[in-house]
Amino acid sequence: MSAPTHKPIIDYFESLNKNLKDFPEKSFFRMDLEEITGSFRSGINFPAMVVESPEGDTEGSSIHSSKVNRTFYFSIYQKCRAGNFEQQNEILDECERIGLKIIARMRYDARIPNHFLHNKFQSETVKWVKEGPIFTEALYGFQFTGIIAGDESLKLDAADWDDIDLTC
Repeated sequence: MSAPTHKPIIDYFESLNKNLKDFPEKSFFRMDLEEITGSFRSGINFPAMVVESPEGDTEGSSIHSSKVNRTFYFSIYQKCRAGNFEQQNEILDECERIGLKIIARMRYDARIPNHFLHNKFQSETVKWVKEGPIFTEALYGFQFTGIIAGDESLKLDAADWDDIDLTC
């Protein structure tokens, strides 16, 4: 079972996008934060799923054990006509429902032995906030965040270092 590092997390969210029937083709990408000030990435279909690189910490670790926590971020966006508040409400509702489907799938996958989320996805940490209008296209949606946490080795490997002879 692989550790839930950057690439496996991004690949996992991409597979969720690919397999969830709510998303059309070409509706997924990993966003760099500098993109948020400009236009939405071209060639993306809606509703769209955008992920950000996970953040991490080792809160809960000690000198004798290690715990690695990763905070994930994904957003579901949809286009809306400017000033159409009824459409905004419908779009926001759709985006929230899609995001909760993804959280439900993550909760399911966390129960599968040998899945990288097994016993690591903490559904009680999930929060979501409304976004919009954002980008020059004035998109609306929700950003979901949560934690993937678990015991993960921070074992020192002597093969990585020139000045250490033992693995500990």
